[in-house]
Amino acid sequence: MLKKLIGGHRGSQKKAHENTIESFSAAISDGADFIEFDVRYSKDLKLIIHHDPALKGHILKEMNYEEIIKLSESLGYKVPLLEDVLELCKGKIKLDIEIKEPETTEETIEKTLLSFKPDEFITTSFHDSVLTKINNNFKELKKGLLFDDTTKKDLRTRILNLEPDFVLPDCNNFDFTVNDLIPSLPFETEAVYWNVNTIEEMRKTLKNNLTKGIISDFPDIAVKENHCFQG
Repeated sequence: MLKKLIGGHRGSQKKAHENTIESFSAAISDGADFIEFDVRYSKDLKLIIHHDPALKGHILKEMNYEEIIKLSESLGYKVPLLEDVLELCKGKIKLDIEIKEPETTEETIEKTLLSFKPDEFITTSFHDSVLTKINNNFKELKKGLLFDDTTKKDLRTRILNLEPDFVLPDCNNFDFTVNDLIPSLPFETEAVYWNVNTIEEMRKTLKNNLTKGIISDFPDIAVKENHCFQG
């Protein structure tokens, strides 16, 4: 069985606050193959790492980065910049960069390419326009389309148009992806599942030959389960 890749979902978020330097460091220590994180803009056009568009009711896009730092530090953590994450991870771990806002696509990729080779990261998004930008401007890069139950309308048609290297369903869509979606495609693509957090989910996804990797809140446990499958 080919080795599956293990990703830390926003780092190792059960050991440190998600999407922080501490969480990413923990995922590296856990032995993860890559970390997944989210990129968006602040008001002063800093590329910040944060999942939600708001923090304690404050819209991040309407706040300068210094304001975001003060607010997050009052809550016990610090929102990092993209360059902070790139500096930490270079030479240590690969990246799955989720683009939350399509307008950040080009700058995010250009900055990442200053530190990472094209085969050391993938760019993913729920937004079709992000993958279109990659197709037009960064043809050498690997890209992935994210989806869940609420975002899989017309999915097969969208995939045929975008030709992603990976599809990234939440693990609740495992059966749909393996049984209905991937076998129906006229080109090869691989699945990377996210929110794979229980032992049962890990074993189910890891043993399937269409699975390229999984993204988990518990990368340390997923690494151990992966080793079991590799013998």
